[in-house]
Amino acid sequence: MARHIIQQANEAPDGRRTAPAALRNAGPLIDALRHRLPAEGRVLEVASGTGQHAAAFAQAFPALEWVPSDVDPGQRQSIAAWRRESGLKNLAEPLAINISEPWPVERGFAKAVLTINLLHLVPVSFVSQFFEGARATLSKGGRVIVYGPFLRGSSYASDGDRSFDASLQARDPAIGYKSVEAVSELAEACGFIPHANDAMPANNLLLTFAIP
Repeated sequence: MARHIIQQANEAPDGRRTAPAALRNAGPLIDALRHRLPAEGRVLEVASGTGQHAAAFAQAFPALEWVPSDVDPGQRQSIAAWRRESGLKNLAEPLAINISEPWPVERGFAKAVLTINLLHLVPVSFVSQFFEGARATLSKGGRVIVYGPFLRGSSYASDGDRSFDASLQARDPAIGYKSVEAVSELAEACGFIPHANDAMPANNLLLTFAIP
């Protein structure tokens, strides 16, 4: 499994990549996640990208152990560089996680699984595999949190969303926006129940599902 689009990012001499989108949404995500993450324990971030978010989140939530991951070796190198630069003790080395294969973690490994801007970049079958992997990672009471752009029913939130989705499907008809309803159904099929739906800037959503 590989994302079809890797974030546009600048790379510093020390190996840290910086993506403009991650700079923009880190603050709003931290504000929203304060209400959705556990108070303590381990959080597994799937598809961490450049690692900017992982460093920002680990700093914002010092009581949490933040475990980043990515399928792309170049992104994992960037995550490791952000970890070195931050010096944060609660930010772990990045894992290599391919959501279409068994994840290299045991059940109960984390209290929450988070992914940001992934689901619209993979086929629907991989969304199911993401929730299956999250379910196998979490124990009772665990949460899975997904952020990104979504359809509301069959409707786009804006003309910009419609254009962006068209550009994704022009690259690969198998990827693109999924509806909130379809994602919720896939989560529920894996044993999760809807917990929260938070509106975010730029028409994005933060969807939280829990294991009852």
